[in-house]
Amino acid sequence: MEIAEFFQSIKAPLAVVHVLGVVLGMGGALVSDVLFSVFAKDKNLNETEISTLSILSKIVFYSLILISISGIAIFLSDVEKYLDSAKFLAKMSILFVLLVNGYFLNKYIWPHLLNKDFFVSKEEQNTRRLSFVCGAISVISWLSVLTLGVFNRLDMSYSLIMSLYLAILLFGGIVALFVEKKELD
Repeated sequence: MEIAEFFQSIKAPLAVVHVLGVVLGMGGALVSDVLFSVFAKDKNLNETEISTLSILSKIVFYSLILISISGIAIFLSDVEKYLDSAKFLAKMSILFVLLVNGYFLNKYIWPHLLNKDFFVSKEEQNTRRLSFVCGAISVISWLSVLTLGVFNRLDMSYSLIMSLYLAILLFGGIVALFVEKKELD
């Protein structure tokens, strides 16, 4: 049995696993982003809030692994078709943005969040702003992947899809900076 045939024969269960990964990952990320904004209002993260964000972060992390593995398997079911799809290539590019953003959030911003003065310290101001922008990148990217996944067919080029995505990211980043300033200054 050829590799493509094998993955075609298990494509339906792979799709279920893939969608489950997306639901958990996107749900965890969106809830985490909303809760972060709510938790930031009192300019302090207590142990329960930190624990909640940590659990949600782990859910998103493991979901991204599940999405990546199941996505690769689905891709292997029809490599030519997927490589010829602007929608698929855009989804993969946005998934890469999600992976880099998540890595950056966990490795750079998370240690700063544990600082009791994170929300009030002048030294943390740039990291705080960056955390809000990363939150916007997360929300926009998850919703973009979902939107692209829902369309059966999309008659747009890769460059147009990515240009729209980047324009929305820029707008979202600006909005995130305004929200951070309004909430924390």
